[in-house]
Amino acid sequence: MLWRRCVRVPSAALASVLPLVLLWSAWSGAEARDSDLNLVTCGSLVKLLNTRHNVRLHSHDVKYGSGSGQQSVTGVDAADDANSFWQIRGKPDKPCTRGAPIKCGQQVRFTHMKTGRNLHSHHFTSPLSNNQVQQQETE
Repeated sequence: MLWRRCVRVPSAALASVLPLVLLWSAWSGAEARDSDLNLVTCGSLVKLLNTRHNVRLHSHDVKYGSGSGQQSVTGVDAADDANSFWQIRGKPDKPCTRGAPIKCGQQVRFTHMKTGRNLHSHHFTSPLSNNQVQQQETE
């Protein structure tokens, strides 16, 4: 099974906002073959792409003044944007070894490369559009 088919987003709300697909340089868009070059590993740098709107998950060191008060995350269409890189890491209580393949269903964190902050989802509506409604997780 291809890893991209196994991606689980941490909350239903984030899934409804951005249907994410992992991109990485080892995969040039062709169907993955069963080789080590097609594995996403702990420590990999990825860009998260909304395939419906063709925008990448982007962040920078700007915090929202309301809601969660955490770092803002938006979508940008620039493919070469340096603020769209995220590193795959293990959970705080279950770190993963750099280079270890990420397994289907494994919980991971995405850490923004420029700011070192983790991607979060919360029970807060968007401070900009006020239209992202949280749904309870089914897991």
